[in-house]
Amino acid sequence: MIAERDTDFGDPLSSGPVEPPLVSIIITAYNYEAFVSLAVQSALDQTYPSVEVIVVDDGSTDGTVDEVQKFGSAVRYFIKENGGLAKARNYGIEKSRGDFLLFLDADDELEPDAVRGMHECMCGLSDDYAIVACTFTKIDSKGNVIGSQGNPPRGECDITCRQLLMRNRFPVTALAKRSAILQCGMFDPGYGTSLGSEDRDIWVRISSLHKVRMLTASLLRKRVHAANMSSKADNQHRGMIRTIGKARASNAVPGSGFIFWAKVAAVRRFQVAMMRRGCRDKAGGWLELFRSCCVWPWFFSLNEVGLPAFFRARCALRWILGRSRFKG
Repeated sequence: MIAERDTDFGDPLSSGPVEPPLVSIIITAYNYEAFVSLAVQSALDQTYPSVEVIVVDDGSTDGTVDEVQKFGSAVRYFIKENGGLAKARNYGIEKSRGDFLLFLDADDELEPDAVRGMHECMCGLSDDYAIVACTFTKIDSKGNVIGSQGNPPRGECDITCRQLLMRNRFPVTALAKRSAILQCGMFDPGYGTSLGSEDRDIWVRISSLHKVRMLTASLLRKRVHAANMSSKADNQHRGMIRTIGKARASNAVPGSGFIFWAKVAAVRRFQVAMMRRGCRDKAGGWLELFRSCCVWPWFFSLNEVGLPAFFRARCALRWILGRSRFKG
């Protein structure tokens, strides 16, 4: 549950309360008939009083349409030709009317206070903040809690572009100002239908121009199952390479030199090692862990990478002992 904040939507010069800013919750779905109704219901159940729920069906061939149509006029439903997450989210942005946007994958669910919590935080920040993010709880295909976000921040804090390039810190479900999304050119459709990391790409671009705030509150229930795009190591890796390459070419972090980008590459290899291990590719996991150490064998600070000290050595030890994979 989020901490309460003193937020008043009323105008002291008016005789009554002012309607709070509209938040557009954009849900993208592709063949998720098993989960999409749960995602939609969680969006409709928000305690924040002014939301519109948009579902963009990215060319589903299963029963997604039947599940969404059960909600009738409570949901704005659009069907488009399959083109990938980036194109689907951009389509939702174009159809949305809110000053604030919040993206939700069709297999995830929002906590009831998610929009309220992130919006109240945004109201207390200066105008140069464009994103408020949160942590998440992991659930399985049946909705049972199976864990929490690995290595969350120790307290409410700012997340910089440098930190996002080192390692993504939050999922696509974050509250963002519409103006900032449009300013940076929306999601990059070049990620297509298979590459991951399109959300990290847009957060990197926005954070190079604006400030980002992250809450410690867990306001998202992130579902872990076999069909997750995050379980496809090769696609995720190619997407990460694209995101990092774009940022480096655009000089998103001015003054960054060889040492910074070597660290970025080492952390990327480490994350791929964990993904391969999670896909039961033990040899691939060890190979990527070795490559990570070769690229940058020295230490990282907690602030720059957001992982425990000696995280690669700790990961290797857990693998040797046959324990569950390292939470990175």
